[in-house]
Parts: sequence; structure tokens; C-alpha cells
Amino acid sequence: MISARQLLASADDRTGSLEVGGIVGTPTEPVPVGPNADHERCCVVDTASRHLTPEAAFEKVLNVHQRTADYRCHKMDAGLRGNWPHEIHALVELGYRVAVVPSFPDAGRQCRNGVVYIQGVPVLESPFGSDPLTAPCSSRPLEVLEEAGCIFDEVVVWDADNNAELNRATYRSLEEDRVLVGPAGALGSYAAHVLGEPQRATIPIAKPVLILCGSLNATSRQQLEQLTCTQLEFGEPIGSLEEVSVLATPMPSGSIDDAMAVAMAKKVADLVHAQPLNAGTLIVIGGDTVAAIVGDETLHAIGTVDSGIPVSRYRGSVLITKGGGIGVLDSLVNLVNRAI
Repeated sequence: MISARQLLASADDRTGSLEVGGIVGTPTEPVPVGPNADHERCCVVDTASRHLTPEAAFEKVLNVHQRTADYRCHKMDAGLRGNWPHEIHALVELGYRVAVVPSFPDAGRQCRNGVVYIQGVPVLESPFGSDPLTAPCSSRPLEVLEEAGCIFDEVVVWDADNNAELNRATYRSLEEDRVLVGPAGALGSYAAHVLGEPQRATIPIAKPVLILCGSLNATSRQQLEQLTCTQLEFGEPIGSLEEVSVLATPMPSGSIDDAMAVAMAKKVADLVHAQPLNAGTLIVIGGDTVAAIVGDETLHAIGTVDSGIPVSRYRGSVLITKGGGIGVLDSLVNLVNRAI
């Protein structure tokens, strides 16, 4: 275990932790990401707490942030889903003051007058508001905190409607010695204050490209519908790959719970592990699916290919990961069109 760290970040699922790593990391200074990630400069620890009980999520963050670090932050879901109020409670329990900045303008997430907007509409009117597993109770972070019984004097929520406001808010959190909690864009802004601006590099997307989707989020499913490429049959062995191929889990006809989501993600992972894929680039959509494929392996994030869409090295291939609700309608089309 490393005894000193400059920046310790945590996140509640794998796609979120990789988002943070991708914003901070570069090919020359990659950021380790995973449940066991550690590094003296910067690491992102995946607590895998999105679908746990509030009590278990509290304990996960409590344990991670007992590690020493010069600076620390925690990634929450931009759509206000998950156990982030209880994870903030853990930080308060450890004696920290917290600044919640629920904004990532480059990815279409803003906080205005205490309301979080996704692509211009309040969270509850966006696909996040109909999430089958963890939809929030309100578009206002303070109301979500109140509903969870996690209102504390040590916690403030700040607006940020654009990048200038976001940078001011994250710098203010440093000035006031607060742990920053926010989506990946907010943590990227915070990290730039601490570590300096990363030296970006263009990362090539090599063919063949295999897109694996286990997310049920409407945004990702609509993004897949824009593609004109080979559609693989779910449950069948993955044969030789075309230039671009898609394998998506079927949409359930009824309700779905956490156990069903995890089981579906495991089925995708089993297909991937059953044979060498020989993909130049693997694009995986959905936090449960990413976690099932890579397991506890520590990945090294080296940048992003779009806002909120990070790139990592994975077993000799380029791995692009995307949260279910990340991106706009043509995000996948734009990525595929860049493939060489």
C-alpha cells in the first residue's frame, strides 16, 4: 500500500471511475483505475457502490477515504442516481467538509438555481428520471440529500452553469478545504487545479470495432439505433468481426432489479471471455457490463475520445467505455466514423 498520494479519487461504478481517470490521464501519465487502484500521483478507486444498500455504500467510501492523501474527491452520478448522499455522509463522518458541484457542462450537465439539468431538461424529465434501478426522487440535489436523511452543516451545493463557473466552484472548494463531490467534469476541473492541465493527445480508434452494450438507458439504446453495422445475436458465439459490430443485451419486457442487471452483464462478459476477440477497439456501454468484463483488474486510463467517454489500455487493446446516459444521439456514430 502506498503511504502518500497527491490526489485520491473515488467513484461509485466502473464507467464513472474510468471517466475520471480519462479526464486526468494521458498516454504518458496514465491514471490507474479499479477497486484496488493506487498510485502516489493520482488514482481512482471504484467502490462499486451504485447498487449497494445505503449502509454498504457508506462503509465503502468510509474505508477508501481513510487512506492518506493531500487532496481527495468523490465522483457522483450526473443524473443524481445511486447512494451519493450516504457516501457524502461517510466523508462527513471522517471529519471532512464537502462541496457538491453537480455539473459537467461539456457533457450537457449543468446546475442552475439548485436544479440539475441533463441536455437542457431537469433530471427527472431526462432518461435518468426513468432509470429502472436508481432513478432519483428530485432534480434538486438538496432534496435528494433531504430524502436520504443526509443534510449536514458541513455540506454545501453550488451551481455551475458553464466551464468558467465550474472552475471557480472547484477552486473555491480547494480554498475552503472541502472535499469535492461531483460528476467527472467537476473532478477533472478540480484535478487540473491540483495536478496541472493534462497534455492531451489524439487516440486512434482502430478497426475492427466491437461495441458491447449492457445498459438499459434510453440514451444508449437510441445511440445504437443510429448505427448501420453488423448486429450480432446475443447468446451466440462471437465469430470473426466485421469492421464494426454491435452486441447488445435484449431489452426486458417487464421490470428489472439489480440482480437481473448484474446477471445480464455477466452473460456479456462470459461471451467476451469465451474466445479471443481480436478487436482493435472495444467499446463497452454500461457500468455493470464494464465491471463484469474487466473484473477487479486495474486499468490505466490514458485520455478521452469525447466528453465523458474515456479510453484505457486493456490486454493489448484500446478500451473505450461509456456510461449509459452519456453522450448525444450521434455519439457512437461519430466514434465509429473516426475508426481507421
